[in-house]
Amino acid sequence: MDANLTPERWSLEDLFGGPQSPGFKRALEELDEKAAALEEARDELNPDLPPERFLEIVRQVEELSDLMHRVYATAGLWFYEDTQNPEAQALLARVRQKAAEIENRALFFELWFKDLPDEAAARLIAAAGERYRYWLEQMRSWKPYTLSEGEEKIVNLKNATGRSALDTLYDTITSRYKFTLEVDGESVTLTRGELMVYVRDPRPEVRAAAYRELYRVYAEDAPVLAQIYQNIVSDWKNEYLEVRGFKSAIAVRNKINDVPDAVVETLLAVSRENAPLFQRYFRLKARVLGMERLRRYDVYAPVTRAEKRYPYAEARAMVDQAFRAFDPRFAELAERVFARR
Repeated sequence: MDANLTPERWSLEDLFGGPQSPGFKRALEELDEKAAALEEARDELNPDLPPERFLEIVRQVEELSDLMHRVYATAGLWFYEDTQNPEAQALLARVRQKAAEIENRALFFELWFKDLPDEAAARLIAAAGERYRYWLEQMRSWKPYTLSEGEEKIVNLKNATGRSALDTLYDTITSRYKFTLEVDGESVTLTRGELMVYVRDPRPEVRAAAYRELYRVYAEDAPVLAQIYQNIVSDWKNEYLEVRGFKSAIAVRNKINDVPDAVVETLLAVSRENAPLFQRYFRLKARVLGMERLRRYDVYAPVTRAEKRYPYAEARAMVDQAFRAFDPRFAELAERVFARR
């Protein structure tokens, strides 16, 4: 384990050799080849499809999806390495469009499986085994909110240049922000991540200054950011509530998270009933901090001071130990982040 932290540029070479490599270009070609191979199975799909053949098709869908996610991850990581890089921006847009096209070519399988009679679907789910059970069951659970094939294709293409593009635009704008804060008599320039460290500073004037600087910088682009937000919200409402038939915006998120509406409603109701407990906590915190009333700036204020610092090697060892207690494989993958950047 390295004893010191040496900041350096991360490497994407494990992903096809990098976003500008021949391997990445080959992966894009392979997507079309795998999609074409899957499309050949369309005429075979029927309620009496043999389980063995169904499992073969499911694996084709999985391989296509896995490759598409790896391609998307490569473009996304390159973009987030430097959101101002025009080449990375262009590649991400191209890959997003490719993903929509590939999803549309594979869409027929999902629509067919959702529309199967319950008995036929149960037979095929059982044959597919535990590896695919949850995925297949979740797929069918979306049937009440599914449109026709033509309509679904339009939505996929719309999202490529709509909601997803707006998310990327927001990230492109806000990731270039720089913040200036006076700390210990010295003016420092910070990223948002670095700035937010100071909202937990024990000094109330530093916490307030950090929040005010955050608001000041974002306010400069307020009209643009507001338009992005309004259009994302409108797009969500139009697609999911007006077109797909969800009863509320939060019901969409609950469905995506596979959490019943009743569970979330119970959670919210119990939280409202116990709001006085939260209010009491903040009154107590204000008393401990010697304040009459907490300001927004004081929500994350520490109530005790901790001066302990951990050497980098020790901190890494602690993280590694925690990961290994959770799952050894997870720890191994985390170690690769350090070893291979």
